[in-house]
This record gives sequence, C-alpha cells and structure tokens, in this order.
Amino acid sequence: MLSVENIHSYYGASHILHGVSLEVNQGEVVALLGRNGAGKTTTLRSIIGLTPPKQGQIHLKGKETTGHKPHAMARVGVSYMPETRGIFPSLTVYENLTLAAGRRPGPWTIARIFEIFPRLEARRTNGGAQLSGGEQQMLAIARTLLLNPDLLLLDEPTEGLAPIIVQDIEERLEAIKREGMTILLVEQNFRFATNLADRVYVLGKGEIQWSGTAGEILADDHTQKTWLGV
Repeated sequence: MLSVENIHSYYGASHILHGVSLEVNQGEVVALLGRNGAGKTTTLRSIIGLTPPKQGQIHLKGKETTGHKPHAMARVGVSYMPETRGIFPSLTVYENLTLAAGRRPGPWTIARIFEIFPRLEARRTNGGAQLSGGEQQMLAIARTLLLNPDLLLLDEPTEGLAPIIVQDIEERLEAIKREGMTILLVEQNFRFATNLADRVYVLGKGEIQWSGTAGEILADDHTQKTWLGV
C-alpha cells in the first residue's frame, strides 16, 4: 500500500528526517513509535504532503506521490488525522461529519460511522466544543474515515485521554481494523500501539532504529528502554 524510501525532510534549515524508509502492506496496522522529537509527526506530514521531503521517494499503491499536495493525496486515498484533531467547534457532530461525507465512493457513510461510534450518534446535535476530549477524538477519526481512504494516517489518537477512554478508542480502532482498513499509527502509548499494530517501526534521531512485529518489540527490553523510555 505505502512505500517510503530514504526520505530526508526539513523544517527550514533543520534536518529532521535522515533517510527514513518504511512499508505498510494492505490491510495491516503499522505503528511508528519513538520519543518526543524523534520525527514521527514529520514522517506523517511528509507522506501527506504538508512537509514534502527534499530527498527520497514515496509510493502509494505503486505510484509515486512524493511532494504531492495534501488535497491530491486525499483524492488518491490517503486520509490524515492530525494530533490537533482539527474539528470545527461551532458545528454540530453531524455537521462535522457531513463536511467529509461523500467525497470519495466507498463503504464509509454517516450511518456506518454511527454503528462504530454510537456515542457520536447520541451527541449528533451537540457542538464540537461541547464534546469531551474522547468524543472529539472519535469525531476526528470518524471524519477521516468518511473520506473512504485506502490508507489512514493517525497521529497520537490517545494523547491526553483518560485510560477508560483510551480503551474505548482502542476497541473502535480494532473494529475498523477488522473492516480491512490499512493504518499507519503514530503513538506514544506503548501498550495501546502494540495491542493494535501488526508491525512496529521505532524512530530515533530522525532515523529508523528498529523494526519488527509487535510481539518482537514487546520482548525487546533493550529497544524499549533505549529508544522509547518504556
């Protein structure tokens, strides 16, 4: 589904990614882990076109998309949920969803969203600013799904949420995974990420320091302590 090959990305003169390479196969969940400042969000931004890499290549479904603008990436099937969530606080839940619905054909409709996220259906007439942090996160995820993507990029979906809400988000994402969605996940919550992911990349100092299965990272205390601080 996605191939990232030796990308180098910058913020101004600051060299953030130093030759990052990774792959995401169709139907799998891949977690990108690392400490704060490792370059995880920059990797997602490079893929979606917000911070285009100056070197390297990105391919989606075998076609090069390096440097494509975000709207072009959305058209070809990549949906991005930023760490900031980005919902419209003055619009209702239903209005937030309506803005994203129907832009690409596919199985994800507002009715289907309400099946996966019944809490959103119960709050459909509430404004975005009236939602709890967990409900806002659910709305942000739901809105990305309504673009009917082939690849879902999620940046820190559990940040700042209470453990009981994290569990709820995990259950919703497990249901989405069972639907066959391909996901690249950036996450600080180690247990959440390894519960959900099939494979894991560990990013440190702008480079991939480790890769393997979720089971392998759970058994690798050295990598956990050195690069993740677990």
